[in-house]
Amino acid sequence: MTEPTITCPKCKTEIKLTESLAAPLIESTRQQFEQQLAQKDSDIA
Repeated sequence: MTEPTITCPKCKTEIKLTESLAAPLIESTRQQFEQQLAQKDSDIA
């Protein structure tokens, strides 16, 4: 399976979307889900 890429609109360079580039987005999403889970746990308790 090939890695997804984006193309720079200025220089037309293809940039691979590796996990290291996506890490900040992944981390923020993980934190949001953990907060939602904690809220649901406290609602149940």
